[in-house]
Amino acid sequence: MGESLSEKALAQLEKAAELYHRLILIAAASGSGKTVALQDIASRTGAPLLNLNLELSRRMLDLTERQRALQLPRLLGEAVGTDDPIVLPDNTEILFKDLRTHLDTTKEFLESLQAYSSPGKLKNFRHSRKEVEQQKPSLSALQKIESIRDLVAELGGTASYLSTAEAVLPPGHEWVGRMKGVREELLSQVGDPAKRSAAGLRQQVLKKLGDLKHECIRAYLTLHACARLGAGDDKRKARLAKDERLQKLSSLATIDLMPVQHLKDFQDLLGNLKSCLALTEQDLEASAECPHCSFRSSSEAVGAPADRVLSELDDVLDTLLSEWTRTLLKNLGDPTTKKQLELLKPEARKLVDAFIASRELPDDLGHDFIHAVKEVLSGLSKVVVKTDVLRTALLTGGSPATLPEMKKRFEEHLDEKAKGLDPSKGRIVLE
Repeated sequence: MGESLSEKALAQLEKAAELYHRLILIAAASGSGKTVALQDIASRTGAPLLNLNLELSRRMLDLTERQRALQLPRLLGEAVGTDDPIVLPDNTEILFKDLRTHLDTTKEFLESLQAYSSPGKLKNFRHSRKEVEQQKPSLSALQKIESIRDLVAELGGTASYLSTAEAVLPPGHEWVGRMKGVREELLSQVGDPAKRSAAGLRQQVLKKLGDLKHECIRAYLTLHACARLGAGDDKRKARLAKDERLQKLSSLATIDLMPVQHLKDFQDLLGNLKSCLALTEQDLEASAECPHCSFRSSSEAVGAPADRVLSELDDVLDTLLSEWTRTLLKNLGDPTTKKQLELLKPEARKLVDAFIASRELPDDLGHDFIHAVKEVLSGLSKVVVKTDVLRTALLTGGSPATLPEMKKRFEEHLDEKAKGLDPSKGRIVLE
């Protein structure tokens, strides 16, 4: 079975949430289930279902025909309201009733003229001059509708592109603000019959929309270059992922005492750096977002340039390896580990002694070295202190606090974490 009308409409609702103009029209033949579909959507979303014919008729009951025409936009706004994110207007015929009636009458009139297909038949023309002249307003309205239709067809592609681009770029981006200003200006011009019929309007509108599109492409390319690694940096990332320093840290991470969260954070940062090597300006002429990586700066935060982050991660590796080396040396030289060191077998003792003497990790962190270090440090107990948990503990009781109060909270938290441990063998690891 195919999708129901309500399911199709719900799918469009999700897409419309990213757009500036969020009007969805359900067009179908009479009796095809439009009202039933709207009732289903209302029950599933909680959105109000509005009988527009009934509501507007009630509001316009005491107004003259001229007053109705002048006040309809305001009354429609009041009826729909702005409190609900989704409103489901049904029975909207009242909005088009007068124009449709006039056009239907003119249509019938024009169809009746088909009978006069020869000069002889025109002798029996039954319509008066007044009846013919009465069709002028409808024919004029039809010309306006066709003009608007042609304008929409001509501008629709670029306008749709820009609408998508608005959802792709960050809401606060300079281009988005400029686009909104231009849009309001153009809508005002296109909505005014006098301005709409002015010579050169289409060319002006097309130029402004075209300029906006090119500005958007340049802005997107700048953000894309900041958020994605290029070909050269992609190779740097691949080399860093296989770097000898990272392999050493991964081996050391199997030692219980090591602050492995720091290594995981590094790996997450490296893994989150995305590469895109193929985007061109021509790609963005056809689509407002990258067809290769689907980059959307509206939903993907763009911070420091990806290539700079990659360079900083290279430095982070040096820092981590240096800090972990100092941590091992400090604990291997601690009096509490001396006995464990003496219990090592000669070959294992030789590996550890060489490390302590040189104060540098061996080039090959083989299984024997890692196992020996684990043996020596096996008597120590790792106490993990999470920074967010520590902050909560320090703020318990209120802030600001006196120095003695803060010190007391800190000590109580550490005592709780290290309960039952020999203080000389506990090692705090902040993560």
